[in-house]
Amino acid sequence: MSYNPFDRGSFPVGVRTLTMRDDARGSRELTVEVWYPAAASFRGRDLDEAGGDAYTIAPGMPEMRQHAVRDAGAAAGRFALVVHCHGANGDRRDKTFLCTHLASHGYVVASPDFPGDTIADMVRDQQAGTGRRSTMSIDELANYRPADAAFVIEQMLDGVEPELAGRIDAGQVGACGHSYGGWTSLALNSVSRRPRATFAMAPLWGSRSPIPQLRRVGPRLRLDDWGRPVPSFLLAAELDNCVMLDDLRELAVLLPKPSRFAVMPRAGHMHFVDHAEVAHELLRSMWSSPNFPDPENDGPALARAARPFNELMPEAHAQEIVRALCLAHMDAHLKDSAGARAFLAGDLAATFSARGIAIEAATPQLV
Repeated sequence: MSYNPFDRGSFPVGVRTLTMRDDARGSRELTVEVWYPAAASFRGRDLDEAGGDAYTIAPGMPEMRQHAVRDAGAAAGRFALVVHCHGANGDRRDKTFLCTHLASHGYVVASPDFPGDTIADMVRDQQAGTGRRSTMSIDELANYRPADAAFVIEQMLDGVEPELAGRIDAGQVGACGHSYGGWTSLALNSVSRRPRATFAMAPLWGSRSPIPQLRRVGPRLRLDDWGRPVPSFLLAAELDNCVMLDDLRELAVLLPKPSRFAVMPRAGHMHFVDHAEVAHELLRSMWSSPNFPDPENDGPALARAARPFNELMPEAHAQEIVRALCLAHMDAHLKDSAGARAFLAGDLAATFSARGIAIEAATPQLV
């Protein structure tokens, strides 16, 4: 296969952390992680554990590393932009396996922390022992998240990061996200005309979820006011105990065309993030805790419905699916890659099966 979305790209990867202040909306401050193609002199350093970037996502949590060089010089050229949206109680760096992959293939990826909706906020609330959320509710955040993502896009195009100024193609903008971030990446199309492709993973949507907030937020996603075709790819997890597969099958039919839909067998809600096994088991433990900061949810029932990770798809398989499909979708619709279009139009189940990975790919809705 001449087109190969599985392997890391030819660019070394740099990473920077920016602060963006939206004075038009009450000086709302966003911390944004940006991955980008780095200069050739950094080749290999991003993959070297000693040269890669180390970070901690919340107090008391272990140090993590990513395959990127902190503040590396940027490569010359013009690059597509993808805004990444983390899930509820997530983190801007919760999918470095995907964001660094995209950057290695010539993308600038900007990922904001959504204020009041990070894992650091959730850990702090659980440690407080009140059993309540101290920040905005998930319902309220629906008013902010899409606008936050749109603001980040405009800031990146306006040159908020001087070294990347002029290197981002305003005609090549996409969005991706998981869970509440999947919802955000789709809802973004209602508030910004910039995105030309959306890759949504297990977005909050549907009436069957055991989570009341999800059932309320889902209907706020509009699909009738995008104002232009935005090719979308919807990726679901078969054994997701938060976002129900049958609901996403219905959403896949309702999405504006063109759209694609695929399912990761034996995968759960946390198979889309870094260190999926750790995240999955941590969330099961937090749901079981009497201090879980969300009295509206039946945490113990959610914990029981989430199977032990050793019964689920291996993390490496899920990461390979997410990396390949997201990159191919962006390449096809942002970079007009014939190879990417052919890859997506082929027998995806057979392609992944040849790599020892199971996937269900539905017939795309193209017209």
